Formats: sequence, C-alpha cells, structure tokens
Amino acid sequence: MINIIRTGLDASNKEISAISHNLANGSTIGFKKSSAGFTDIYSQQVELKDNIDVGLGTRFVGTQRNHQQGSFIQTNGALDIAINGNGFFLAKSIDGSISYTRDGSFTMDSEGNIISSKGDKILSENGSDLKIPFQVKNEKGEIESLAEVRIDENGAVNSIYSNGSATVVGNVGLAVFANETGLKEVGMNQYKPTPMSGAAKIGIAGENNFGRIQSGALEASNTDATAEMAKMIKAQQAFSGSSRMLQAEADITKRLMG
Repeated sequence: MINIIRTGLDASNKEISAISHNLANGSTIGFKKSSAGFTDIYSQQVELKDNIDVGLGTRFVGTQRNHQQGSFIQTNGALDIAINGNGFFLAKSIDGSISYTRDGSFTMDSEGNIISSKGDKILSENGSDLKIPFQVKNEKGEIESLAEVRIDENGAVNSIYSNGSATVVGNVGLAVFANETGLKEVGMNQYKPTPMSGAAKIGIAGENNFGRIQSGALEASNTDATAEMAKMIKAQQAFSGSSRMLQAEADITKRLMG
C-alpha cells in the first residue's frame, strides 16, 4: 500500500513542477505551456476463473506541450513580428546549428544582421542570413542611410533609405513540422527536431499550411494564469492528501510490527 501511495506523491510532485514552469513563463514571448501526463499501473490477480485487474498506482509518462497560439501583444516595433498560424522562425547559432522558435522579438546587430533575443541570426527561406545594409549607393552615386524597416505579411523584409529608395533584402523563413509536439525543447524558448516531430519543411509566410506574419506585434505565452492556479491548488491538495495517507499507513505498520 505504501508503494501505491508513493506513486500518488510522485505524480502530484511532477504536476506541481509542470504548473510552476508554466506560471514562471507566463510573460515569456512565444512560450508554450505543458502538462504532466500519467498512466495507471495494474497487475492481474488470478482468482478461480476470473482475472481481476488490481490497481498499483500511477506512473509519470512525460510532459505534453500545448502549441495553441497565444494572443498578440501590439508593440509597433519595426522588427517585432508574430506568426498568425502555423510555423516557427529559423535561428542560427554561432556554431551553425539551427533551432526553431515562436519568439519574434528581433533586433539588428552592428553588422545589420537580424538577430533573435538570444543573439542567433534569423534566416530566410533559403537558409541565408537576413542582413540589412545600413547604407547604400543610389543610381546617382549618392550614399543613402537606412531610415526604416518594414516586414509585410508574407515576411518580405523591406529596407527604406533616406532619399526614398527601397529594396527587399529577403523573406523571413518559416518552418512547419508534421508533429510539432514532438519537438525537443532546448531552452531559451527554442526547439530542435526529433524523429517524432519529423524534419522541418521550410517555406514563406502565406504559403500552403504556413501562417502569416503580423508586424509590430509579439505572440504572448499561451499560459492561462487563472487556470494554472486552479490546477496548482488541486495538485497541492492531492499531494497533501497522499502525504496524510502515507503517514497513516506508516503508523499502522509500526503498530502491527510493535
């Protein structure tokens, strides 16, 4: 009996941990909440003709991530973008490895590269760095300085210069997966593909199965703080109840052995 009660304590502890992680990231841009998954444990007891399933508690099977889209936060930032629909941004780290994220709070580095909040370079649909020249030479040979950057709903990055000339430096690349819940979380709100997720399919916003770009906005965490707090109270009550049951069972065992 004690072993069964202990599985209940472990389950409650895992659920509290998952809920705490969700609440801690309630204000993290593009964060996706998770829930703890469990399965019942049974053994079979043979009595005469009938086999009876005997419950032996519960087992933690892992956390399940919910990729439901979060609400949009309007920032009006030129390089703040959100994905309305399916897709992840492509981010290349210093070692050349590519990860995927829904965090569209981008900036520019000193060389004009569009970079993520982690400092990774954001890639186009063909895998090239998105780089915006700070200065260009126009048809008259005059030097023009960067005045404005606009990103349209298809992810085209338009750079506009002081005398009005404009150019498209590339398109923000997006990736979709056959099973996005199978992606591996690697920290800093970034993901890597796994055999369960399938390989990334790369494309442009607005294409078949790809979402569109919402400029001047960021995707908020999909954590519902009220719902998570209600789940936390239930999990804490379950943990407290299991603790009292364990103490009572231990006291009974002591008396029987005394």
